[in-house]
Amino acid sequence: WSVASAGYFYKGLALTSIDVIKTGEKSEGGNPLVHFDGSIKGRADDDDATFLKNIKEVKDATGKKVLEAEKLTVAQAKAIINQASSDGKGKPLFCIHGFNVQPRTHLKTIKEATLDTFNKGKFMPIPVMWPSEGGTTNYWGDRGTTPGAGNGLKSVKQALDSFPSKSLLAHSMGNRVLRYAADAKFKFDNIFMVAADVQHNIFNKDYINSGKTTDEDRRELQGMKICSMLTSTNGKPKGKVYVLVNGADFALNASGWNPTTFTSRLGAIGAHYRRNWAGFWTEDKKVTHPDIVDCIENVGCNSKLNLMEKTAHSYQFYPQIVPTYQEKHF
Repeated sequence: WSVASAGYFYKGLALTSIDVIKTGEKSEGGNPLVHFDGSIKGRADDDDATFLKNIKEVKDATGKKVLEAEKLTVAQAKAIINQASSDGKGKPLFCIHGFNVQPRTHLKTIKEATLDTFNKGKFMPIPVMWPSEGGTTNYWGDRGTTPGAGNGLKSVKQALDSFPSKSLLAHSMGNRVLRYAADAKFKFDNIFMVAADVQHNIFNKDYINSGKTTDEDRRELQGMKICSMLTSTNGKPKGKVYVLVNGADFALNASGWNPTTFTSRLGAIGAHYRRNWAGFWTEDKKVTHPDIVDCIENVGCNSKLNLMEKTAHSYQFYPQIVPTYQEKHF
């Protein structure tokens, strides 16, 4: 298995909730060829997703550069993942990108990380692409499409259920996609929330118990639902929700000053934190809902970053961070 090959932008396996357009043609292997592009806007009601491989850049009938790929069935995707493992039981890590990330950028990042640091037995990262309109002025546009991307991710539940062992990595606003995809029937061994651009108190009992408590779909329950996605063994979670934190994250600290919320972000603070009498953040697991407190673990990343990286936001695939997934994922 390789993600790099001459003539291909990305040869590996990918998953997207971006609408794909059938070309009417087939690959040499007989798979339908489709076109897709990051400029295809997402919708709040998007509800499907597609496995792809052998992605390359081509020009469509209008002369516009788009991405072309082979559309795969779930069985084909599973075979690719399993064949990459020596024991025939591949373990994918599905990676959801953040705000202002186009498909080409996400694929390139995964490809480079895979070639340099990820190639290790059965451990296979699978890029998950959702419609991000991009550009700093489209932050709120991206926030509006994350519900649809979450629905699109949920739509592949049956597909992902065919992988008995799998984990999920969400970066930045990809964690908003995760919030909307959260469902107890949607299981992962571990969930890595990296530089999470969601409110810091998403797992706090006071927040979870607020709102219209009779509404089982209220947003206050999303933190609980994320934890419910962990695979269980003998009634206990097999893994954990790992919150990767960088307190100096420039993007999240700026997001925390958003005038509509003034809410600090999880990826800059971490779970289990509250402000003390002096206004400083202090760890106190009592603030976390008791039903999920043991399911959540912070992973401090700032000490792993060099001097020039201390304020980094997109550090999810740095060589010194990847071992965190490898250690927990197996």
